[in-house]
This record gives sequence, C-alpha cells and structure tokens, in this order.
Amino acid sequence: MQRSGDEALRYFLQEVQKRLGAHLKQVILFGSRARGDDVPGSDYDCLMVLDKVSPEIKDAIDEVAGAVLYRYNIVLSAFPISEKKHCERIYDPFLMNIRKEGITLWKSARS
Repeated sequence: MQRSGDEALRYFLQEVQKRLGAHLKQVILFGSRARGDDVPGSDYDCLMVLDKVSPEIKDAIDEVAGAVLYRYNIVLSAFPISEKKHCERIYDPFLMNIRKEGITLWKSARS
C-alpha cells in the first residue's frame, strides 16, 4: 500500500469513528488491496459493520469517502452492513469472501 493510501485510510478511519461513534463496530478492508494484487488506481473496498444502518449513517460514510477522494485522490468504496445481517448471512458468498481475505482495520472494543 502506498504511503498516501495509508494516510487516506487513517483519515477515513478517524473521521468515521468521530462521526459514527458507538454505531461503528468494525471496518474490514477487502478486495484487491487486502489480497495484495492491486494495481495503481485500484480503489479501497471497506465493509462497515454497524449496530444499525440508516440513511443518516450512510450519508455520513459517503461524506467521509468523498473527502478521501477530494483530499487524497483515492476512491474508497464503503459497504455498510448491520451487525445482525453480518452475523445472519454466514453463507452469503460476498461476506464469506470478505471473512476469508479481509483485513480488519478497526474493531470496537465492545464488539
């Protein structure tokens, strides 16, 4: 991961923690960046595990992802999911793949 990518992820994590507070439970990097087969310009895919998903929470995440694009010229795609759905969908191929190859970037001490 490039230095600017590290900085962008750090910024993203700090900002979503500030804006979402206790709603945020876990952030998992997945896709080519997690596997290490990314190419220049690859986006950063993050699964956002939350206590609940609401339009306001989605808007806050989108605002921070937009700020990452503006500040670092890096595309960060965030996929919000509730803790309940994350646990219930154990056989969902998308989530199974994230569990297999994902890298936990941040996890709440209360999760």
